[in-house]
Amino acid sequence: MKTERMFSILIYLLKKHLVSAEELAEKFEVSKRTIYRDMDALSAVGIPIISYLGKNGGFTLIDSFQLDKFTFSEDEKKILLEGLALKNDLFDNNHLSILQNKIELLKENKDEHFSNMTIASATLHRKSIEEETKLKIQQILAVIEQDNQMRISYVSQTSSTSSRIIQPIKLNFMNGSWYLEAFCETKKANRLFKLTRIRNIEVITDNTKITYVEDTEIPLIKTEKVEEIVLLFSKSELGKLYDFFTDDEISLQEDGHLKVTFDYDTNKNLLPFLLMFGRHVKIESPLWLKNQYVNEIKFIYES
Repeated sequence: MKTERMFSILIYLLKKHLVSAEELAEKFEVSKRTIYRDMDALSAVGIPIISYLGKNGGFTLIDSFQLDKFTFSEDEKKILLEGLALKNDLFDNNHLSILQNKIELLKENKDEHFSNMTIASATLHRKSIEEETKLKIQQILAVIEQDNQMRISYVSQTSSTSSRIIQPIKLNFMNGSWYLEAFCETKKANRLFKLTRIRNIEVITDNTKITYVEDTEIPLIKTEKVEEIVLLFSKSELGKLYDFFTDDEISLQEDGHLKVTFDYDTNKNLLPFLLMFGRHVKIESPLWLKNQYVNEIKFIYES
């Protein structure tokens, strides 16, 4: 498990003055690239790692660093347990439960820890889709951990299906959905793949690795084309509106309707959102959106 390996690397660095990436990779049976990622992660949480380049280079810790700097206060242990509990809710990962139990043993107060937060349903997907996505997450994390590639069958937003060989980099949770950031061999660039649209995963375990650039810009969406949208809602919809809008965007009209004014990227399709409110929404502007909505209602009625 990555967390346990990183802790073991820290202990190893405390015992030895200077350690090469090759030695660490051989010691922990991972690639050098994985070691570099682990070092970046340790540095990101405040571990003072020094890197020396060259033939006799490697990694070391600053002389003033001691193991007691890596111990946790009771509040920090609680924060760790909360984070693990939430991640366990997302992934249903048994390894996380084991790690939670280990941290529980470090607590001075041995009472059972009850999380103040939980995640019952992380996305808007049906339960069966969420369970399918969790399985994909576990499989993808294992591929990343082993530094392997994957061949995936992917359905694009325009419904075209393609086979891609990719080098997975990391998982991203955005706008209520999971995405995989990966280097695509076909496009020779980093791309995002929505997990629900990945229909098949085949792990490639040979030694031929794709070379990718960590800082490659990912083309997520088209350049934003922002326009002001003005909608009128029935007063009964106020609770729903707070799921999507702020107080500053909602105003009560004299006739009792709720006026919502907000900026929106018109590259994105707003019609599914509007249809959710049925007869309780009216489009004031822009005119093109109103016409699109009317045409959509007519099509649904006539189909």
